[in-house]
Amino acid sequence: MRFVIAHYLRCARILYVQGNRTIVAQGHRLFFYQNGKRERVIATLPVSFTEQIFSLFTFTRLGLRLGIHAAQPIGDGRILVVLKRRFVLVDQDGSSRVVDRIHRGNKPASRAICQVPDGSILYGEYLLNKDRQIPVALYRTENPISGFKKIFEFPAGEIRHIHFVQWDPFESCLWMGTGDANAECQLFKSTDIGNSWTRIGGGTQDWRAVSVIFTEESLFWGTDAGSDAGRTPNFIVRLNRVTQAISLVQRIQGPCHGAGALCDGTLFISTGVEGGGNEVDTAAHLWASRDGEKWHECYARSKKMWPHIIQYGVMRIPPGTETSETLHFTALALRGAAETWFNGMLDI
Repeated sequence: MRFVIAHYLRCARILYVQGNRTIVAQGHRLFFYQNGKRERVIATLPVSFTEQIFSLFTFTRLGLRLGIHAAQPIGDGRILVVLKRRFVLVDQDGSSRVVDRIHRGNKPASRAICQVPDGSILYGEYLLNKDRQIPVALYRTENPISGFKKIFEFPAGEIRHIHFVQWDPFESCLWMGTGDANAECQLFKSTDIGNSWTRIGGGTQDWRAVSVIFTEESLFWGTDAGSDAGRTPNFIVRLNRVTQAISLVQRIQGPCHGAGALCDGTLFISTGVEGGGNEVDTAAHLWASRDGEKWHECYARSKKMWPHIIQYGVMRIPPGTETSETLHFTALALRGAAETWFNGMLDI
């Protein structure tokens, strides 16, 4: 089993997948692509002169966390976009405006912004918070123009930050994951669109995830035991929905930075390179499974010789892949792929 690249685009980030249509960012420009071909420009987002200059180069763009980090279609033709420390609403005519500021940190984690069926949008805070002296909150908006309101908050010292907030179409509920130390690695579930949460499990690095994959019977994730976790190994984990017990399905080479499924049910999980003592090599790896039980490595790419503080070597899988027949991901800080959108399929 191997991953065959059908299309790639340098200096681009794949942000959202809607079947054959995708939302792609290049610098501060947002595009629609159809079947891998550019359809039209959505918007060119206004930024300061300083951001324009530092965004010209991939090294500084990534190191300073510039560019477009997320794009969430709202359903009425508008798109909510995440730039560094701010939310921008893009209207159907391409005009845009800042509607809110990121309250703490530079941006939410890649899977910590989520729209639920009633149309409201949630995001979880992701900030450095090394000393755990800052509380960490979850926010929601019913209309981005009015900004986000805090709906839930972890007291200072309980967690470091929120890794993901995702809607589960099988149980019609929300799931949230947190990190990073053992006691902070927890999985929560909400049946009231985020107002209250039930702790499902936690307490070890096995519960540390940056995103999850939903199937009818299970949840899957790759553990994110990073460079701060010593020699703790990483695994692909399965959570049984009925028993809520987890099992370690497959050991992987490093911390997981991506997870997603295709419309045919194929599951994908990607590892990253952080420079930790628990990594078996210096490459990011892509794993795939047809049934969730047997996993196969299908692609790998070495880390670019950049300092890890600039950017970990990762393959980020965007929201919406479950609507597509092919896999999309953004490679960052990898050799020959400093910031590249890849699209391809499995060859068995």
